[in-house]
Amino acid sequence: MEEQIDILNPDGSPAGYSCGRTEVHAKGLWHRTVHIWAFDGTGRVLFQLRSHLKENNPNLLDTSCAGHISAGDTSRNAAVRELKEELGVHKNSGDLEYLFEATHESILNDGTYFDNEYYDTYKITLTDEETRHLVPQPGEVDDFVWMTVPEFLELNRKRPERFVSHPKDYQWLESISRL
Repeated sequence: MEEQIDILNPDGSPAGYSCGRTEVHAKGLWHRTVHIWAFDGTGRVLFQLRSHLKENNPNLLDTSCAGHISAGDTSRNAAVRELKEELGVHKNSGDLEYLFEATHESILNDGTYFDNEYYDTYKITLTDEETRHLVPQPGEVDDFVWMTVPEFLELNRKRPERFVSHPKDYQWLESISRL
């Protein structure tokens, strides 16, 4: 059965019903997701290379980990689940540092895929052991790329087409580079 997702009103309040993921994106219904930025002990940030098989944004560098919040689930539980599924990393919700909530609207795939989301953004630090044993989820992630924040900012400035567009996340990364 297809994953069910709680639907939101455009103002972010619960609409009171759930739909399957396909319908959510076909109709552009507002929903909740999570973004997780993983760092190693030296401050490098992990980007995932989205699978070449993905319906949208294939072969682009993206947040370390991201995903939909299933109907009835919490943001933190979804983040923990996505870390396990996409990276093979086992963490608990207390390991997540909440950063901010943001909205994102995009139209992809020649106007057939609408992504209207509220997303919670988290930061997590991986141990040396975890960074050595990352496991990309087949069909979701083809590879991982580590960069310092300044390296990312420079590459994104020169080649923004290599990244999934997450302006609010990237503004946050730029802000921490100034610390």
